[in-house]
Amino acid sequence: MVELYVGSEDGLLVFAYADGALELVARAAPGNAVRGIALEANGIGAYVACGLRGAGLFHARDGRAFVQVGFDKQWVWDVLIDPFDPSTIWTGTEPPMLYRSSDKARTFSPCSGIDSLPSRPNWRFFHPPFYAGHVHGLAIPPSQRDTIFAGVEHGALIYSLDRGATWREALVGADVHRVAFDPVDAERVLVGTGNGLCQSDDHGSTFTPTPELSGSYVHGIHFDPHDTRHALVYVADSSMPLHESIDGGRSWQPLPSGPTEGGPADALAFHPTEPNVLF
Repeated sequence: MVELYVGSEDGLLVFAYADGALELVARAAPGNAVRGIALEANGIGAYVACGLRGAGLFHARDGRAFVQVGFDKQWVWDVLIDPFDPSTIWTGTEPPMLYRSSDKARTFSPCSGIDSLPSRPNWRFFHPPFYAGHVHGLAIPPSQRDTIFAGVEHGALIYSLDRGATWREALVGADVHRVAFDPVDAERVLVGTGNGLCQSDDHGSTFTPTPELSGSYVHGIHFDPHDTRHALVYVADSSMPLHESIDGGRSWQPLPSGPTEGGPADALAFHPTEPNVLF
């Protein structure tokens, strides 16, 4: 049996999955739109980011005991547990900022260098009360502990090579949703935007569009933990929203066996031990 954590427009849902069946076993943070979930290494706890409708960062212990740990006046669009140091928690917010905690979310410090990026004055989002771009799509490459990438919707791809001390930008003006690193080659970065999928082979210095997904509204990007050359992307507003790659994300084709209509969804998850199960 595994537990599946699902973010919804009405809080966090926790399902038990066994023998092909899902059973709802817990709910938390009703009334809050859950935008990001970061599972702890023990698999029985999670940090939960709530934003746009509802706000704040919460910690769900066992998916049941649910407490707010900060950001009560900010939308929290994503949260990431540092894979090299589980005491470090990264949190992306609106108003647009990335925060780092080194003590398991007891205290947070802003990565204030983000405010000095040239494109920062032009970041925008359409929704009140902030009308400001938000930071999400957090990703750290598997072999570079000092590097972190993040997307700004709408604004740019931003990244730091020194754990958030200084910042650079790429894809200026893009509507950036999600960022993923090739698990085999950390120099390869895939970025999902409102106008397609962009790829970089030089750690974000330059990007090229992916022809098969040009013009598509790309949300989730997911590499298969059971086969590192297999990957999926989720494309909103498509008759076949799931697209598949079998060459590490270099080329893509629609997945006819997937769902037949798609809205703006980020979340896909591969079963940790059953390669043929996708949520």
